[in-house]
Amino acid sequence: MTVNLRLSLTVFKIGFAAESAGGFVALVSGSTKLPFGGALLLLNPVFAAIGILFLWIGRHEWNELHRTRVGHANLAFAASLVATALAAAPIGILSLVGNPNPPSWLGIEFGAAIALVFAVTFVTYALVAAHLVGRLGEVAMGLGLGWAVLLSSLIGVALAPDLQPIVHSVAARSPAVASIFQPITLLDALLAFSYLAFFVAFVDAHYRVAKRLTPEGEAAVLSTAPQPPG
Repeated sequence: MTVNLRLSLTVFKIGFAAESAGGFVALVSGSTKLPFGGALLLLNPVFAAIGILFLWIGRHEWNELHRTRVGHANLAFAASLVATALAAAPIGILSLVGNPNPPSWLGIEFGAAIALVFAVTFVTYALVAAHLVGRLGEVAMGLGLGWAVLLSSLIGVALAPDLQPIVHSVAARSPAVASIFQPITLLDALLAFSYLAFFVAFVDAHYRVAKRLTPEGEAAVLSTAPQPPG
């Protein structure tokens, strides 16, 4: 009854484990560059998209409670895509027109959009599994989400004044993604704690779904139980 839900939770867990491991490696090694040349940043939206896809594929399996939650998660993920477009727009426009001195308000917009990309992505994760977790998962998810929102704000503040050098790097077709995001290397690495917290929460959710301790499990039991005559 919940095959696609469990697949989705597994995809998210793999993503959280990879992101968390990469962050802790950066913290322990004291690296000034993001692991894998900055490509680790791409895992976040990729695994989120795959996880949401499995939820959408299995939408016929869900009861009304989860269907509503999945709808909210889809909207949140769509909002993160819009925020990504808003963050990319000033870089693309300034690179095309060759403006070396972007106005200050554009840097603020860029930083705010970047902060939203990170924060709303974690909100998406929370919407996917918040009603599936037990007490341990609730605590882990709450701590992870709070830490992620704080760091997302700091990441936006850190990148806002760096719009001009980022545009220069893009205009020069520099392949060094890591250099573009160097100002947030430490902050991104610190997100490892949030990814670890969400990994714990999703493990809890997966266990509860498998054991039918969640609303989905209860619905499955009810749907297969013999109905009284009459």
